[in-house]
Amino acid sequence: MMTLKRFAYHPEGTLGVLHVPAQKLHTFYTIERPWLNNKPWESCIPEGEYAMSWQESPKFDWCYEIEGVPSRSDILLHVANFPSDVHGCIGLGMGLMADRIAVANSRAAMTAFHELTGGGKWRIKIVHAKHAALQNL
Repeated sequence: MMTLKRFAYHPEGTLGVLHVPAQKLHTFYTIERPWLNNKPWESCIPEGEYAMSWQESPKFDWCYEIEGVPSRSDILLHVANFPSDVHGCIGLGMGLMADRIAVANSRAAMTAFHELTGGGKWRIKIVHAKHAALQNL
């Protein structure tokens, strides 16, 4: 199970940290659209636990599809640096951009992510960082 802890819900976009357990814990950063009540193609997806499967996308090549999102479909985890690069999906980066709501080095992050996950089936738990911290007390 990997965990995405969202730490910034901003009107321009949503930022998070994705923890991937492998031989050791690996950390990536995420970019999503802002929360707009789960509106398809415009909102980040609701917090919750979802299955992920390896899919070939005509636009993004091989990537993960996040399944079982209420009232949504075609939610991918793919290369993206800015909220405008995702339409309800999740973009992955190696770090944050200092001057904007964005992630950096997305292609390198996806390459590393693919090497870690191996294209298998995974589960992802998406939580608000504040709520996750309270659960760890």
